[in-house]
Amino acid sequence: MIRRRIALFFLLTVFALVPVLSGCTSRSEAAMAEYKALGISQMEEGDFAGAADSFQTALDQSVGTLGAQEIDISYYKALALFLSGDTDGAIEVYTALIDYDEDNWEAYYLRGNIYLKEGQDDQALADYAEAASLNGNDPELCVHIYENLANSGLQEDAQSYLDTALSMEPSDSADYYYLGDIYYLTGDYDNAKTYLLTAREQGYDEATLLLATVYADTGDDASAREMYEAYMEEHPDDAAALGRLGEIALSSGDYEQAISYLTQAKETADEASLGTIVNNLVAAYEYSGDFQSAYNVAGEYLANHSDEALQREYEFLGTRVGAYPEAIEDDLEPLDLSDQDEESSNEDESIDESESLDEDEYDPYDDSYDEEDDR
Repeated sequence: MIRRRIALFFLLTVFALVPVLSGCTSRSEAAMAEYKALGISQMEEGDFAGAADSFQTALDQSVGTLGAQEIDISYYKALALFLSGDTDGAIEVYTALIDYDEDNWEAYYLRGNIYLKEGQDDQALADYAEAASLNGNDPELCVHIYENLANSGLQEDAQSYLDTALSMEPSDSADYYYLGDIYYLTGDYDNAKTYLLTAREQGYDEATLLLATVYADTGDDASAREMYEAYMEEHPDDAAALGRLGEIALSSGDYEQAISYLTQAKETADEASLGTIVNNLVAAYEYSGDFQSAYNVAGEYLANHSDEALQREYEFLGTRVGAYPEAIEDDLEPLDLSDQDEESSNEDESIDESESLDEDEYDPYDDSYDEEDDR
């Protein structure tokens, strides 16, 4: 059984060819660890080509039989090769791995990922079929292959892997989870709940999170919130779960709770999810009537990110807090309202004060009020 979720194209696990000699001195092990650490640091900095070289240098230190350390370093090397754009190099290493161990399903699967990305569909399908066969048509692997093929437009081929997985009898909590995942992907929410509840009862933690998503997608916000909160007890800093809780609270009108969840989510969110969380947080502040906080959060995000919709909202919020929007980018200038101010002043002289709008009577949530007129 697979015990980790493999992201498409990124968790590339490979084996690099190293000399098979006798013995491995502590000195070479130390050097290997040093170059491995250097490669990891380079990857964190985005220097993938340099990282690949460092990992290869680490492997060059090996003077013994292939061990766990060499294999682990090879995982990193393969990832660095792929991220540096050297897909041919990655395929070459995968092929060497398959030549070394023809029963290694993971090498077939990962090489299939590369072929699929490169548009070599036939080779990808052949590798996926071999991987699934060698791994006993494991439900988790079938889900990954399905998602990869479906995302590449090969829906008919993708469906066959779901059908294969659904024909299997679950043997443990992970099987129940991934079968529930399959039913969720196909829109069979009743079976999804059944299998995910079983997985949760058997202690599979991720089942709680996916159950929350199923409940939310079927409109059962109360059950979704219950599942998310149960998950948060074990994972208090999970930004994705906090963000979903914030969305549920926002949609139900519980703006104070939404602000609490989304603020926490914002602190730990990655770049991929930060924009959505910030937009929801701005909306929660705005709906609660706290325009200043909404304006501040939007401005903080826009100082380092581009978001046209949020930029327009930020400018609108500036009119609510009495501040013109500051320039966020070099080509963005504050609005010049000098002419409008002069015209407005002339018009004010001819308007009776009794006909002016009383600010105390303004209700920002009154449907009869047209925000576009105010803007």
